[in-house]
Amino acid sequence: MMRKEILAEWNFNLKLRKLQTKLDMWRARDLTLFGRVMILKSLGLSQLIYLSSILNIPEGFANLVKTKLFKFLWKNKRDKIKRSGLYQDLDKGGLRMIDKEIMFKALKLAWIPRLLSPGRQNWRTVPDYYLHKLGGLNFLLRCNYNPKHLNTLPSFYQSILMYFDELKNAYDFDQVQDLFLFNIYL
Repeated sequence: MMRKEILAEWNFNLKLRKLQTKLDMWRARDLTLFGRVMILKSLGLSQLIYLSSILNIPEGFANLVKTKLFKFLWKNKRDKIKRSGLYQDLDKGGLRMIDKEIMFKALKLAWIPRLLSPGRQNWRTVPDYYLHKLGGLNFLLRCNYNPKHLNTLPSFYQSILMYFDELKNAYDFDQVQDLFLFNIYL
């Protein structure tokens, strides 16, 4: 394992311990199911948002988080409601629980508008250097590519493009492209 992977894993393990500590503090309280979901969203997942948006998530970390969240939600007992139902809106019978896998992907995809924003910012020098070797981000978002062939990019940028490719394959490509490239709110 490379040094940067070891440091990233250390960072995530530290956040995981902090998450477990917070959940343990709230576990003893007699909260409703809605209250436990609120705790998970506000105190639990908020611990992971910044780190997940700037670093690649270590292998198996997402599953560890999922296990901890659902153990807290169900008080260390078996699930009583199908997990996919928990992610639904209240009007559809769900609890608006956050799907952490989608959240992790969304945090990476949020980099696309930042990287495409006009102007010269010093922080964009590094991503521009790597992305211009392959034609630039604007070009990559518009063409069909196999994300497995992007091995010249650092893994962080590979994951951004991999998630974008997954998104454009799941939906109509023109809609996804318009969403990212022409959205004035991003």
